Amino acid sequence: MAGLRSIILRSPLCRRCFTSKVSFLRSISHAMLPKSKIFGYTLFTGFGITWYLDRNLSIYAKDLSDVNILKEADNLYTSENDPRELYNFLIKYEDSANADILWRLARSARDLALTGTDVSSDEKKALTYKAFEVAKRGLEIDDRNWGCHKWYAIVLGDVGDYEGTKIKISNAYVIKEHLEKALELNPKDATTAHCIGVWCKVFAELPWYQQKMASILFAAPPSSSYEEAIEMFQHAENIDPNFYSVNLLELGYCYKMVGDTKRAMLYLGKAAKYPSVNDEDRDAAIKADKLLAELLAQSKA
Repeated sequence: MAGLRSIILRSPLCRRCFTSKVSFLRSISHAMLPKSKIFGYTLFTGFGITWYLDRNLSIYAKDLSDVNILKEADNLYTSENDPRELYNFLIKYEDSANADILWRLARSARDLALTGTDVSSDEKKALTYKAFEVAKRGLEIDDRNWGCHKWYAIVLGDVGDYEGTKIKISNAYVIKEHLEKALELNPKDATTAHCIGVWCKVFAELPWYQQKMASILFAAPPSSSYEEAIEMFQHAENIDPNFYSVNLLELGYCYKMVGDTKRAMLYLGKAAKYPSVNDEDRDAAIKADKLLAELLAQSKA
């Protein structure tokens, strides 16, 4: 930043238009600073304006750096690279105060835990808790950030897998609350609507012993229905048609469960024919084919 001061102080504009460096700096301070600040900074002339430039240019540089980090992270996320590459890139910024960086780090930690190669069970658990810690901190920094709400909810559910059914059920309302907040803040995110649909489906078919546990934990236990799940899966499709093979599969499954065979076969057929670009798509196609076979068998019975 000393170089910047030197350029300003030696500029031809300074020599040509003003009789001294002091008057030059004072004129800049009057142009750049709010009126309430001018008096104090003009008392210190050169020191004041260079301090102001140093501070604001450093903030600008930080913002610019964050933009580049986010751009690179999004490029890596949409590539076919190993998820560890994105995680290794973002973990360097785990102390960032930028909530958009933090929820992307939480997402990448979860992706690596679930789909990374050569991930041990111990590392998977550590990554899950790292994702939770980072998402929580992002939410504390900016509780109006839709991505932090979304990924906090998702990884809170993952943590429940390690802490037992009681904890998982006790977190149910918190998970749904954050998902609904994420969708409110970003109504165009289809995957958030899908996650709410999954929540509804899970509680629509909660086993009796878990229902009993829920009734102990809550005065009004969380519950839902296949119809509510269909509403959210369909909402996700309305936002972004055919965006996710699993959303099509879940729609077909839920329509099957409510006895709407025509719509069930429609969405299961779409899931079965969905372009397979990863294991999740391939698994969805296998499940869809199986459900279609069951429906065809029922229609012939």
